[in-house]
Amino acid sequence: MKQRTKTIIVVITGATILIGGIWIINESLYPNVPAFKDHFTREFLNKDKKVDDGFYEFKSRTGQYTM
Repeated sequence: MKQRTKTIIVVITGATILIGGIWIINESLYPNVPAFKDHFTREFLNKDKKVDDGFYEFKSRTGQYTM
């Protein structure tokens, strides 16, 4: 029983470290501007197309307009 508990703790710890590492890497891919800190707004912005200093292209979900 003790061996099973240790195994479960190791698996949970490993999974937590893995998920945390993936989350940190994913967050570091975005520019450090206020619009990218909001997860809803981030869906509409193109991080690869910088329009001006601190501004990025905004594209609607329907694709009918961009800003």
